Amino acid sequence: MRRLFLSAGGAARGEPAVAAIGVVLTDPQGRVLERFGRCIGRATAEVAEYRAILEGLRLALHRQPEELVVFSDNHQVVNQLNGALSPRDPAVQHLNKLAQELLRRFPRARVSYVDHEVNRIARRLAEQALHEERRTERERQLMRQEILAVLDTFSLEDLRRVHSFLLSFQSERSDAHRSSAGA
Repeated sequence: MRRLFLSAGGAARGEPAVAAIGVVLTDPQGRVLERFGRCIGRATAEVAEYRAILEGLRLALHRQPEELVVFSDNHQVVNQLNGALSPRDPAVQHLNKLAQELLRRFPRARVSYVDHEVNRIARRLAEQALHEERRTERERQLMRQEILAVLDTFSLEDLRRVHSFLLSFQSERSDAHRSSAGA
């Protein structure tokens, strides 16, 4: 491919807080080649934006374009990647360095600031990942409450059996995970 376009978006609910990234890779005709959103744990919005760009750069490298145009709606990150600003936070400095190294691997690459509306799809993917994470956490909390309510009705002997079952279940899951990782 001659030219690819990368739209990257990071989102965080607080500083730092649960954060997510959204990435969209398109060709010159606007066809979506790759797109995803996912949570990345606790991070600032700036770190989330860098992580989205890094993930997108790695995806784009596999397609070996002659030119890559990166779009971000985070003015500060764009200015840092273009050398107009220097990141102050050591973690952001490290992410900036990683992004610079990846950008140099493309024959031609540029990073451009775009309005939130232009970057809407990448931003929406990140927001959807955050929404799904919140929904899942609410469901987990409700399930924990229900389990605790049931456990309160058990005798000590029943609790010992449940505990034994949970330990064996946890052990089986760990064994299955190790088997699938080794395969």
